[in-house]
Amino acid sequence: MVVLVLRAITKKGCSVTLAKLTKKQIDILRTKENFYCPECKQSVIVRAGPKVIPHFAHRKTSNCSIQGGEGAYHQKGKLILYEWFINQGIPTELEIFIPEINQRPDLLIRTKRRKIAIEYQCATIPISHIQKRNKGYKRVNILPIWILGGNQFHRTSNDHLKINAFTTAFIQQFSSSLPTKLFYFCPQRKIISITNDLIMTSTNRALVKFMFKPLSQITFYELFSKSYFSTVQLCKLWRNEKRKFRLSTSRVYGKELAWRSWLYEKNLTPQHLPSIIHLPIRSQYQMAVPTWNWQSRFIIDFLHPLKVGDTFSLQQAQQFIRRFQYKQETEGPIIEYLAQLIHVNIIHPVSVHRYVKNTPIIFYRHIEEALRGDDELLKSFMYNETGVGE
Repeated sequence: MVVLVLRAITKKGCSVTLAKLTKKQIDILRTKENFYCPECKQSVIVRAGPKVIPHFAHRKTSNCSIQGGEGAYHQKGKLILYEWFINQGIPTELEIFIPEINQRPDLLIRTKRRKIAIEYQCATIPISHIQKRNKGYKRVNILPIWILGGNQFHRTSNDHLKINAFTTAFIQQFSSSLPTKLFYFCPQRKIISITNDLIMTSTNRALVKFMFKPLSQITFYELFSKSYFSTVQLCKLWRNEKRKFRLSTSRVYGKELAWRSWLYEKNLTPQHLPSIIHLPIRSQYQMAVPTWNWQSRFIIDFLHPLKVGDTFSLQQAQQFIRRFQYKQETEGPIIEYLAQLIHVNIIHPVSVHRYVKNTPIIFYRHIEEALRGDDELLKSFMYNETGVGE
């Protein structure tokens, strides 16, 4: 197998990226220089035919560590993405070094408004590395956009994506007017997968609006088109999630077991909980525990003890749920949840960031009553302009 390499070094240690050079420059270099892989230091050959992006390739006998592995998959995808940007007339640099932050993005593009670092991530790396890179880009006013390899994509149904803590770290929302997104690209099929409006249903699953496009049929700017679940769609899908939650008999471990034990100490089970617990939150990806965990603790330990007519502030509510968040500085999840409680008249705003408790919290006596209550609550969202999750 011949393995492609985007950047090689000369005998003198000079770095060369063929994709940045003209055909004439490549032809001159071919006759004057020998090139070596910066990874394994073995000799590589120039590939610069009329139908390929110029690159280097290992010889068939090479035993380089990237051969046949994730590295080759990554390199191929990076080259295809580079060509995609260039064909759209977007100024693009390949593996350019940014000395101020000591980072080398896969691609650096320049739009009319700003610089954007495109990171094509195919391997699992520590989340701390992702955060460090993002902070570096932010420091020099570069927007990072992460595209995951197709090897990270795990669709489980028409509306569900399997997800984990690593994948969650790449969820992006580029403005408050745009849905959350994840991007995946498969260099073998040349298909880009866009997951829109991700709403976490548990720690490892999310409801999503999928879009699949051949790379040749979509532009960079079309990646950011709006696509949301309608309120009716979301409520119908969430009804299934509520029923799974109520009726689950699966064995539990870790944080879930600790949560069940906490409920048990209060003489409660998931079947007893009010329907206002386990509601969809679009910013749920910022939370370290599932919706049913932090929402039940907020309702039972914070809101339930208050008397009808008592008031509380957004700051007090945020302080209560802070220990359940990945990003402790954000107020997104609690603001969304309070808006839902306002919709069902549990609370009411009395001033900016201050609320009054309107009605007592009612717990269910049996599962049939709980399932009926869930259906009624979701219907109230379906037939109201302010939908659940909005």
